[in-house]
Amino acid sequence: MKYFCRLCVIALAVVALAATAHAGAKRPPKVLIIHAIPAAFSSWYADVQSKIASCNLYSGVSLFDARVATPPLSILMAHDAVLVFSDAPFFDDVALGNTLADYVDAGGGVVSCTFANASIPIGGRWAPDYLVINPLGQAQPAASLGTIADQNHPIMIGVTALSATQAFQSTGAVLPGNTPVAYWNNNSPLVAVSNSRPGRADLNFYPPSSNVRPDLWDTSGDGTKLMVNALNYVMRPRVLIAASPTTASWINDVKAKVRATGLVGITDTFNIATGTPSLFQLQAYDAVLAFTDLNPLNPVALGSVLADYVDVGGGVVTACFSQHSLFRITGRWANTYELITPSNTITGAASLGAVSYSAHPTMAGVASFSGGTSSFRPSAAVLNPGAFNIAQWSDGRPLVVASTKFHNRAELCFYPVSSTVRSDFWNAATDGGKLMANALVYTAKPYILVAAADEPTFQSDPVAKLIATRRFSGVGTFNLGTSTPALSVFTPYNGVISWSNTAYQNSDAVGNTLADYVDAGGGVVVSAFANLNTGFNATIRGRWPTGGYDICPTATLPGYTTAGPTTGLGALLEPNHPIARFVRRFDGGSASYRATSNPLLRGRDIMNWSDGITLASAHNFRKRADLGFYPGSSATVLAGSAWNQRTDGTWIMANALEFVVRAKPCPGDFNGDGQVDDADFVLFAVYYDTLVDPRGDLNGDGLTEDNDFVIFASSYDALVCP
Repeated sequence: MKYFCRLCVIALAVVALAATAHAGAKRPPKVLIIHAIPAAFSSWYADVQSKIASCNLYSGVSLFDARVATPPLSILMAHDAVLVFSDAPFFDDVALGNTLADYVDAGGGVVSCTFANASIPIGGRWAPDYLVINPLGQAQPAASLGTIADQNHPIMIGVTALSATQAFQSTGAVLPGNTPVAYWNNNSPLVAVSNSRPGRADLNFYPPSSNVRPDLWDTSGDGTKLMVNALNYVMRPRVLIAASPTTASWINDVKAKVRATGLVGITDTFNIATGTPSLFQLQAYDAVLAFTDLNPLNPVALGSVLADYVDVGGGVVTACFSQHSLFRITGRWANTYELITPSNTITGAASLGAVSYSAHPTMAGVASFSGGTSSFRPSAAVLNPGAFNIAQWSDGRPLVVASTKFHNRAELCFYPVSSTVRSDFWNAATDGGKLMANALVYTAKPYILVAAADEPTFQSDPVAKLIATRRFSGVGTFNLGTSTPALSVFTPYNGVISWSNTAYQNSDAVGNTLADYVDAGGGVVVSAFANLNTGFNATIRGRWPTGGYDICPTATLPGYTTAGPTTGLGALLEPNHPIARFVRRFDGGSASYRATSNPLLRGRDIMNWSDGITLASAHNFRKRADLGFYPGSSATVLAGSAWNQRTDGTWIMANALEFVVRAKPCPGDFNGDGQVDDADFVLFAVYYDTLVDPRGDLNGDGLTEDNDFVIFASSYDALVCP
């Protein structure tokens, strides 16, 4: 029977190739480089452009020569962050400063570098309110990376070294109201950020590298990391408010309330009573707040495009009256993407009631909420499958709802327009603006849980590092060494990372709960020593191995080694995989805790240690990834025996967590190219011929046999991954 079924595959249709390898991926932002460099030195600004683009995190890295013209605000607004530097006078430093200030005020991010923050400064409104480092003059000593004031600052993630024979830098100090993050070894500031403006940071070095002139920053160091990290740091989610309010101008009240929180960046509006945005338009944003009061122009088309947007990874927050039977968003949205069953709306004064998950990101900083004398809210409280209440109105009806099925969906059961425009609407003196902004951030950035069996100090180090990335709306913790939670504890999180350094309190119960969590739509990353054979109760048991949720089958788990010398980053087997993205340097420390061997996996290797041992891997058909290192870093673990915190362990962990949250598994895509085609058939045939081979296992039983063929054939026939 086994060989008969293999012949069936040959008859399956093969259609034109198309790749959508990682559906649901985060929107790649756009960056603008504003420079004042003479045209004769075009290779210099091209060098900066290529260095920043090499991170593969951005959809575009554009250039604007501010030596010959001043960019209009409209050009800046089309980008999520701007890097500005100079080596010649700006065409109009006053106009440029005014435009940059307007851009920051509108939610954009600006990173200023030498000489724009030194001897060729930006004028106009930029000085002094938007300055971080005082642009007094410039010096060019030989210098290297010195003291790091904040080891876990987002701009310093993965930054190990920086040096230059002539380290061009401002001679000015960090201005009051700003924070120094790192220094040159001559005590001049290297990195500083604004305390009052989240869209501002300064890098006190000249961006072109030694590739264009040997005395500039040495490319063996981390100048690229610093620039990319700083650009990411000043970005905030770009959002769209798509609404059909009774009075068109009311949408501006919602925009003002959301922007006033400082939690989101550039915020645009769209009146869905007069038009329907396209998917292309929506994909310019990280999240959308959609609400109705009048019927949308085309509720069917609107619902279908919002569903498409959620499918490709965009965040959608809906609010009253979109949950109303008369003003409902329909099309593909209805039922599948709705979290609340539409009903009529009731009124009558109400306020914030019971909060089921007070630590949830949607509730951050929310001290009070009053819906006003009208307090529009659903008359019924029927939640659709996968939906759960985060907070309720004082009468018990849902107020904030999220989903286990969709990491990028939330419902706000109140009308977003405030008492600023009509007295019976939600009280603008309470925290409705935060609820809206929090929900938008939550749908744009995953909420994750660190659930490990480890000493609290060792566990707190990865937690602090993951928080520092700013890639998550929140990071929760749970110690699995002392107790085992019910599924409800995991429910509000989009992703979980677990590891062990002590025994799990109940490894069978942990395995059962984590398996249930994955079944409900959650993503799980497991790291050492929970995916190694340590000889004690530190691996995940129960339904986890018996249902095939592990990547390395538990029966073949290798032991661990600390054999030297220090081991680091080896081959990036899939350099474009989300887990490998922008991973440049990894130093495992003196112990370099890792596996002793590479057994066959129910999945594939993404990257290796320098000795060939697996450093990261992904599951064949579940929202799962494994990491082959212990997450605690040199900051707390035995004075350097663990991975060097100045290298990319944080980036690898954050990448893996985002991957398992956003991934749409594609059974049968064994080579990770986003489709199930002849290349995968060749691989499957090898696994199938062996039978006792987990590499082609698509149902979790550890074998590659007829049941897996049925699954593979279905995917092969469809070709393109979902």
